Amino acid sequence: MDKPFKLIVIVIVAIIVVLSGIYVVEVYGYHPKIKEGVELTVNSNVTGLHFNKIVSLDPSVTATLYAIGAIKDVAGIYAYPGLWPGSNVTGNITEVSAYPNMNVEEILNLSPQAVISFSDYKQSQINELLNAGIDYIFLSSGANTTFHIIEKQDTFLGEITGNSKNATILNNWINSSLNDFQKNITVQNKTAMYAMCVYDGKTYTAGNNTFIASMMKYSHLINIANGSSFYQISNEVIVSKNISTLILGPSFNTTYLYGTPYNRTYAVVHDKYYMAFSYNIFAEPNFRNIYAIQWMISSVFNENVTIPPFPFHLNDSPEPGAVIGIENS
Repeated sequence: MDKPFKLIVIVIVAIIVVLSGIYVVEVYGYHPKIKEGVELTVNSNVTGLHFNKIVSLDPSVTATLYAIGAIKDVAGIYAYPGLWPGSNVTGNITEVSAYPNMNVEEILNLSPQAVISFSDYKQSQINELLNAGIDYIFLSSGANTTFHIIEKQDTFLGEITGNSKNATILNNWINSSLNDFQKNITVQNKTAMYAMCVYDGKTYTAGNNTFIASMMKYSHLINIANGSSFYQISNEVIVSKNISTLILGPSFNTTYLYGTPYNRTYAVVHDKYYMAFSYNIFAEPNFRNIYAIQWMISSVFNENVTIPPFPFHLNDSPEPGAVIGIENS
């Protein structure tokens, strides 16, 4: 075989290989040589992993990433009004659709290394990300999400972004604050319930294994809701427990307080109910829950607890307006 003929054969083979690859991409949606992504959780071993291009579908995670100095590694976020940090921090970050339906196409257009989520999406959508070589990280905010889990998530986020030192500092601040709530207070425990909203005649509340229940514990409130995760509690239970304190979610319609079962509770009869000041702090499990505890103790017991100053100097302060000045009032 002479050299010109060999060259022609090589060129033809190369063309066939390229066309075959294009066919695979068109038919299957990904290139077979792309390393598939993996699914990770807070318990995964992430030694050696480092992400500097993340899509955060979890506003709680976005807030933590900002706090530990990793917001520069965020390429896309799920956002809605009232979230922290504000637009002065996230304004240049692309917003993507997420809850309740993930927009995979928007995410793929950003070519991230990892997607972090708190919601349980369809496996078919997760597979699209994995097939594109994108790691999928699920950080639960439902049942069994306590401050211990929040701190594990902080450590995890610090490890994958190279900010472990700051994550440790943040967790130390959380623990110091929780210790102050436990020791530097003279109040007595009170029975309480967190009323998120009323739907179909029943109240959605936070069970004893949720991060809100954990917040109530450190606020010296005894949660009467014994169910699991966030669930609908019966009106009969609300009446029978004769709750002494009600914490109302920001979306709770207060007109329900004038009817059964609420008008039969000690909390409503004696005006011992308090509207949560911020939707995202009471819906997003992260370090800012510390401020919610501080507010609950001040509101319910009229006792102010001093906690350590926040350890990082951020352009957008994490301390909400509702608690600024509590310690000096």
